[in-house]
Amino acid sequence: HAHAFTMPSKGLTSTSLKMAPRIDSTTGKWVPTAPEDEDGYNAIGTLLRSGPKPFLIRIANAENYEQGVYKFMSNENMSRMEAQGNFDAYLENPNDWAYQYLQEKKGGFKKDYVNDGMNPQSLVLKGIWSAVILGLGARGVYCYMNDVYFYDFLKAFINK
Repeated sequence: HAHAFTMPSKGLTSTSLKMAPRIDSTTGKWVPTAPEDEDGYNAIGTLLRSGPKPFLIRIANAENYEQGVYKFMSNENMSRMEAQGNFDAYLENPNDWAYQYLQEKKGGFKKDYVNDGMNPQSLVLKGIWSAVILGLGARGVYCYMNDVYFYDFLKAFINK
């Protein structure tokens, strides 16, 4: 593999010299080339930033998730965090992500998928909504398992 260490001859810029994940010719998979390629946010970060759909995909198919992030990093010259944010947004809604991507390429607004919705106010709101949804879901399961009418708990308030 003498050609493994030769530099490409065209289009060299300071950003193209940055080490990015590359394809391993023996496995056909993307592999990290630097320790920072493996540093990103965890699955809870995916849940908080993009919701349950990308979170479940990441949990159920971790290897393909990592491959998608590495591919974003290499093809788009992104950091690990930026690639994760974009890939999570893509998994949540590919059409919206593609529209936003094309707008960015035309010089439009660049969305920050890493920090968007991570301020304390947004996190508290997400926590409240999650508690409400989980509470209603738990009530539904309880009622189904115990053959109880879902709205029976309201009788205490209505009969006063």
